[in-house]
Amino acid sequence: MWSRALRPIRTSVHRTVLFSRRYNGQPGPHTTYFQPPPQKPPRRIFRAVFFGTTCFVAGAIGSAWALDPEELEAMGLVTEGGAMEDDLVMAMQAGARDLAAKNVPIHDLARAQAVLESGSGYSITPYAVGHHCQLPSNMPCEDVMSSGVYHLFQDPKRDWCNWSILDGHAGPKTAHMLQDNLPIVVGMELWNAKCMDRPYVPEDFTIIRAFKKAFQNLDESILRDAAQCLHSGEKDLAHSIALTAAAMSGSCALLALFDPQRSVLRVANVGDSRAVLGRWDDKEGKYVAQAMSEDQTGFNEDEVERIRREHPDEDVVDPKTGRVHGIAVSRAFGDARWKWSSDLARTVYEKFWGPTPRPNGMIKTPPYLTAEPEIMETQVQSGDHPDFLIMASDGFWDNMSSEDAVVCVQQWLDKYNPTRFIDLKGQGGEQHGDLEDKLQARSMQDYKPDFTNDPSEPDETWWDEGERAMKWRVSPKHFIVEDELHCGIHLVKNALGGKRRNLFRGLMSIQPPNSRKVRDDISVQVVFFGQDIKDGMGLY
Repeated sequence: MWSRALRPIRTSVHRTVLFSRRYNGQPGPHTTYFQPPPQKPPRRIFRAVFFGTTCFVAGAIGSAWALDPEELEAMGLVTEGGAMEDDLVMAMQAGARDLAAKNVPIHDLARAQAVLESGSGYSITPYAVGHHCQLPSNMPCEDVMSSGVYHLFQDPKRDWCNWSILDGHAGPKTAHMLQDNLPIVVGMELWNAKCMDRPYVPEDFTIIRAFKKAFQNLDESILRDAAQCLHSGEKDLAHSIALTAAAMSGSCALLALFDPQRSVLRVANVGDSRAVLGRWDDKEGKYVAQAMSEDQTGFNEDEVERIRREHPDEDVVDPKTGRVHGIAVSRAFGDARWKWSSDLARTVYEKFWGPTPRPNGMIKTPPYLTAEPEIMETQVQSGDHPDFLIMASDGFWDNMSSEDAVVCVQQWLDKYNPTRFIDLKGQGGEQHGDLEDKLQARSMQDYKPDFTNDPSEPDETWWDEGERAMKWRVSPKHFIVEDELHCGIHLVKNALGGKRRNLFRGLMSIQPPNSRKVRDDISVQVVFFGQDIKDGMGLY
């Protein structure tokens, strides 16, 4: 049987999800789908809440000891695999963000660095190393990420790897549901269609069909379960609200799968998250950007034409804003207001406190959004200059172009090694805490910038009348390269000002809800292919 992924927990490195250990002949519970490395709460951020949180943890543990295990599971305090301790770490981080939002602390460079590191981590597979970083703007954050390996052949040369960015909107529920289910559903469909052991054929129709079937079936199940709940006449409000939550919010989905036996990378995209491949060009002597997805919005002419064909007598897309009946993307999971009839959407609104329906008369021929993905593929190159993949939510791409992002990663590669964190792990012995301590010590050091703001140099900021906020321009001349252990942090930092320290500290200091006027949630994964990670396979 296929098993569900667990919620993310904190360990030293990513451990993979297994569809089922019994299915693969391995006894015992499966590990989690996505696990960032452990991060001790930065002292400067958590000092004020540590005592209160400790009291809460002690009380929770004491209560848990006295309660029946079934009661704990029903309350959500115990997850599969006994991950209560990890959930408490996540709760402490959420508490720190809540405290920061209340107090709006001044972010010096050390505090800003600590915040970025607290949202960062790594993933290790036999053929690639991933660096990920997340910086919330919403509270709670509506972005989630995942990574994993399908252990179906029990052979690292054949087992496919996967990474995802799931950018939620109107709440995080849909994104979290996709994190738990989308990679597994796609893997099931590919396996059942015998796609994982097929000889390579460019743009293989069977594989593309399996991707699309998995995405669309999952979205249909989200909407169907919610609609059935409404039609059933369920009187329990709490039950109805819980069952319809994933349909009321929405999410983009960016999923990359790597077939190591054939060195084929495929990226499936729904929405406006983006994947860009960095590929070495011998003639130019540098990495160049190769698109692995297209933004699916009303500014994409192919999407506008598709919507026009499906709704020929309606003005669905606003050419000025690129919005589809008010929403910024043309493809998404969930978002029932754009897929159901007006009557059904109004029922949720009036009886279950659902989101406001689209204005009267707007919804005529739903659905207006689809979860059908577009798939791009390439054969990954290794050698002296192996390929790398940048995946990120639109909060990152709002400030960084695809070309500049590739330049930013190359500048980091010119100076640092993607597997450096594995070397530190080896030097520190077998205790998971050693790597954690090194990262923690790094985040707490007194950061001395390579250079500060030059008053004679413009910050290149301006007032955006449409966004009603001050915006900033990002280009390679603003980049700073100082994050030895983590390329994800390097990318996020440079998207938020780079060496313009005054701008960077200001952007890091602004807190929810005001931060949402300035930037969206930012989630980034950088996957480095062709890395020598034999020393890290003990962590895999």
